[in-house]
Amino acid sequence: MTAPRRERPALGRGVHSLIPGGPTAPSADAQVAAVLAGLRTVPVQAAVLQAAAVLLSHLADTTAQEGVRDAATATLAHLTAALDEGSPPAG
Repeated sequence: MTAPRRERPALGRGVHSLIPGGPTAPSADAQVAAVLAGLRTVPVQAAVLQAAAVLLSHLADTTAQEGVRDAATATLAHLTAALDEGSPPAG
């Protein structure tokens, strides 16, 4: 005779609960605003910022959501300023 089999919770279930999703997740513009509020200075390759700028520019040009467009435009302005600040003077 064998003991009744107990169901185990699915692996990763605890991790899944830590990842935002579903109807209770904040909107993309709220997430971006939160990230921008926590900005800090770190060294980063200019190419990474340039790639992010291209993606954000495309998002700002194509999204129909005003909040997302505003967040993408604000983030793009930060990236552009960082790139301009880090570039060597012309001359």
